[in-house]
Amino acid sequence: MKKLIMIAMIGVVLTGCSTEASRMNACESKGVSRDACYIAEQNRQATINAAAEKQAMENAQSVYSSNDTNSSHHHKHDKY
Repeated sequence: MKKLIMIAMIGVVLTGCSTEASRMNACESKGVSRDACYIAEQNRQATINAAAEKQAMENAQSVYSSNDTNSSHHHKHDKY
């Protein structure tokens, strides 16, 4: 019985850190076709990548904007 409880606890801990294969298996075990599970997984990954890219662009824009407005390094062109 203790072994069963221990396995259940490990399963709960690892739920947040699932692999693509485990998500695919879980999807298929619900009776969903492999093709539909694959498309859902691809959409999941694309959504994560898009969110990461959007955040990276916002971070880069923030750094660029703060450097541009706070910069005291401006070249003055003297006319001779």
